Amino acid sequence: MRLPFLRTAPQEQRKQIGQFLGLNKSLIINENEFADMQNMSSDRFPAICTRRPRGEIMKTLGKPHGLFHKNGLAYVDGTKLYYKDLAVADVTDTDKIMVGIGAYIMIWPDKIMYNTADGTVTPLEVTWTQSATATFALTTTGSTMVKISSTGIGKAFQRYDAVTISGCTNAAFNKTAVIQEKEDNYIVVIGDLSATFSQASGLTLKRTVPDMDYVCESENRLWGCSSANHEIYASKLGDPTNWQAFEGISTDSYAVTVGSDVDFTGCISHLGYVLFFKGDTIHKVFGNKPSNYQVTTSTPMRGVAKGCERTICIVNETLLYVSRDDVCSFDGAQPESIGEAVKGLGFDAGVASHYNGKYYASLRDSAGRWGLYVYDLGKGLWHKEDGLHALYMAYGEGELYCIDEHGNLFTITGDRRETITWSLESGDLIEGSVEYKHVKRLMYNMIITPGAEVNAYIRYDDDPDWKKINTFIGKSYRTHIMTVVPGRCQRYRIRLDGIGDVTLIALGKVIGQGSEVHGTL
Repeated sequence: MRLPFLRTAPQEQRKQIGQFLGLNKSLIINENEFADMQNMSSDRFPAICTRRPRGEIMKTLGKPHGLFHKNGLAYVDGTKLYYKDLAVADVTDTDKIMVGIGAYIMIWPDKIMYNTADGTVTPLEVTWTQSATATFALTTTGSTMVKISSTGIGKAFQRYDAVTISGCTNAAFNKTAVIQEKEDNYIVVIGDLSATFSQASGLTLKRTVPDMDYVCESENRLWGCSSANHEIYASKLGDPTNWQAFEGISTDSYAVTVGSDVDFTGCISHLGYVLFFKGDTIHKVFGNKPSNYQVTTSTPMRGVAKGCERTICIVNETLLYVSRDDVCSFDGAQPESIGEAVKGLGFDAGVASHYNGKYYASLRDSAGRWGLYVYDLGKGLWHKEDGLHALYMAYGEGELYCIDEHGNLFTITGDRRETITWSLESGDLIEGSVEYKHVKRLMYNMIITPGAEVNAYIRYDDDPDWKKINTFIGKSYRTHIMTVVPGRCQRYRIRLDGIGDVTLIALGKVIGQGSEVHGTL
């Protein structure tokens, strides 16, 4: 080892940072970005501060299966659907997709709908099986209207329901037909009948709904997709119970087969279009009625990653989602990356929603760790809050509701009394020079609320240990000056951590210049 060169006059570099840009997990980052953080927020930008407390735990669910907001909060616990904390329906013990249309909440895969206005629960699928003699007869001579009479045949159906008829002794009537008129003991359908006939048994009528992986609402229709059938479906206009009505009119149902590979990973309505995602494909539906619907296929294009279907979310009119190796925004033309700062984490599962102009995403990284990552759309900044593993999120009436892995239901911000432990860690700082240098002073301009605590650390080069500089207890809004015992280094990191409400306003540094020759002071 050789001693360093001594300069005839000491050289110092003074810097002040007054704007902090959030989290950046890249190898090389700016000095006003952070390589790691916990429980931090952009709420007081250009300063950086601790996040707001969570809301109080409203209740703890034993076996959560879904969360949705429609004029009130709906959730599924085990085999019960709750609306405004009242049990309103029995459901299967499976995870749910819940979609709103009008006053209804639609629940998949159970295929039921709950009316939030009058509290009724209606099955989407209905089956009638013949129990008495059924008679087929023309309503009038020469008409195409056929009246099918049998006990209870029309009781479970509605006028204009599309029903699939099977088991008829006249094969011409084993088809899907739309009910034109009905009473409890008869229905009228369009058909070709030359003579009246009857049959004693075997007749079945069904109103069916396709099995779908993902469902959304757009322009008063429900839309869905099936990976098994490679198909996209739309319900009848204004009628989510009918998916087989094909009469050649504008209110018809709709179905189309797509030729792209692999399974669907999600769907959403955005900017007047319905988007269906796969891992590397986006299908977009144009048009406003079945006669002019068109499905375009964009591939290869970054779609939604498998396991990340619940990360699809619209924040201030911008569509965001987690793709295979990025977080993307989509403006209707093509995806753009917004996740460069967190790209190295390799998210593979998660759930997201929006609140106060921000994208709140509980995501699992490639190491299996969960965390709540928040993207401020207006400022273009990422921040990491805690290790929240959310199962479901739902926004409604100015609140973001969340169910965590323990079944706790709460709002993402509120008045919960919690001790917030926070931290900030810089990236490697070289102060614009790869020569050796030493840190003389660090000055933190901070708001430390009474009772809060701040610890300051520094680490040099490849030293695995952090050296504690000082500890401050909250008293007032002031600048805290810390003199650092010089440690000669090529690069260094600084770290702050503590508890309580703290805002970092600015950071000042005094750096002594060294030389390119190895040695220590």
